[in-house]
Amino acid sequence: MNRSGALVAALAAVAPRFSGEDRHAKLGLLVQLAESRIQAPAALLRLHEALCFLQAYPDDGAVLAHAEQALGTFPARITRLRPSARARLHDSGVAATTLDYPFGLAMTRWLAARFPRDVEIDWKKSRGAERLDDALPLLIAQAEEDALSEGGPGWRRWLRAAKGGRRLTDLRLLMELLERSGLPEETREWLFESLELSIRWRLVGPAASRTLAKLPSSPPFFHADGLKRVGFSFVAEVARPLGSIRPAPRPLAESVIESARVAMATRLRELHAFSHANPDDVLVADPGRGLRIALIGVLPQFRLPLEGYYAFYVLKNGVPVSYGGGWELFGTLEIGLNVFESFRQGESAFIFSQILRAYRQVLGMRTVVVDRYQLGHDNPEALRSGAFYFYHRLGFRPRDPAVLSASEAEHAKIAQDPSYRSPLSILRRLAVAEMYLTLPGGIAKPEARLRASQVALLVTRLVAREFDGDRRVATRAATARVARALGVPRWRAWPPDERRAFERLSLVAALIPDLDRWPAPDRRALARILRAKGARSERPYARLLGGHRRFRTGLEALVAASPGETGVR
Repeated sequence: MNRSGALVAALAAVAPRFSGEDRHAKLGLLVQLAESRIQAPAALLRLHEALCFLQAYPDDGAVLAHAEQALGTFPARITRLRPSARARLHDSGVAATTLDYPFGLAMTRWLAARFPRDVEIDWKKSRGAERLDDALPLLIAQAEEDALSEGGPGWRRWLRAAKGGRRLTDLRLLMELLERSGLPEETREWLFESLELSIRWRLVGPAASRTLAKLPSSPPFFHADGLKRVGFSFVAEVARPLGSIRPAPRPLAESVIESARVAMATRLRELHAFSHANPDDVLVADPGRGLRIALIGVLPQFRLPLEGYYAFYVLKNGVPVSYGGGWELFGTLEIGLNVFESFRQGESAFIFSQILRAYRQVLGMRTVVVDRYQLGHDNPEALRSGAFYFYHRLGFRPRDPAVLSASEAEHAKIAQDPSYRSPLSILRRLAVAEMYLTLPGGIAKPEARLRASQVALLVTRLVAREFDGDRRVATRAATARVARALGVPRWRAWPPDERRAFERLSLVAALIPDLDRWPAPDRRALARILRAKGARSERPYARLLGGHRRFRTGLEALVAASPGETGVR
């Protein structure tokens, strides 16, 4: 290892430590590295990650200033690399590099509009490009179709002709065709994603990389006293009231959404709620220690059928450090957590407690569930990281008896030998079932919770049994019956999003056989719930749904009586 590589390794090692001696070492290393020319891509990337960590977790103002100054030099550092070395940083998300990924339509549309000169289709890496011959006829006039038939010029020459001399990229032309096609948005999304187009993005400018991703934040929180990893009760933190949560003003909401999209795209990821984010439904909280937690709602037309859904996005001193989503149904929140790899040596457990604290304040959940994918089922990254033990330390427990028994056996081995590490084969066994955390007021048997997938299957059976599989007829019949039962004959005069929500959820409400015989207060409450699903914010819907006991017990009874119901999501 050369001198610069040794300096980078030393900085990476000392970054998550916070004694006075460690602070002095960090400053010395940062000064030396500022003068070092690093040619090895791996060392440069390791330096980048250490600097990002120090930006989020600075000891003091001096460390923060040096880290930010060093990150600001990265575009120039990357540009000075040899082309072959720069190519090895492809897909890293670092400033002045490139990446390619088969983004979905919503994210691609946003990228093309936000970075029009830097985003294009990489045809060589697009696995479904040859399907354009079949897809384009859905987007063009019938009189043009022969140009795409066998023996015609083909789609490549057709794209050039369709530009008509306009200065358009292939991607911008395709976006234009999709937007003007008149196809429903769901169809456009399916059509675009079936092409598996690789979108190439040149990360140019301050808003287009992980390197320069920090949002304005003041005042910074310094970690002179170290990290908050122990010494607090996880459940007590989750249950503690959070008075600071509030709707974000529109400019703040839009900046948070843009930051979340960049943070995901530069890591080759997507999230439904960020792709279809609702700037009118962003809630922010500042629980301390430099944290800002944003709960991001979904545009009404893209909301989940039954569950209330908010994604979360976490900034630490303005630096994106974590994201995920929470799906709430009748008081149970299923959570998906991801801490970006650069920051996993930080305050992950405390940050998670504050995320759940925000959800608790907004949605009022009483039970939290971690899906088995989060634990490592079909997820090698979570398996290798020992995700099961992360959640177990926080109080989550498996309810499957076999998994619980295996877990207890492993903890007995660890108690006897602190150096013992569970092998991957055991971790796979521990990841086959969900884990639960019961909060004050939570259900005694969370394994019996109602799942949206169970209700969806009941709807499918209803449509097949009573309407011969005709979903249009089923929807018309359901809305008519539910409107009568709930006393809302004028629901068609509601705003479009509320009408759409009422139609979609009527198929669920129509499952209840005695709906028209419910007490009037319960029927009025259910009408408010169905309408709230299409409201400007989804927060009232989730709250109202969680409080409607008769609706929940009615659906639970139907699921319990359904043949062959396994209860697995």
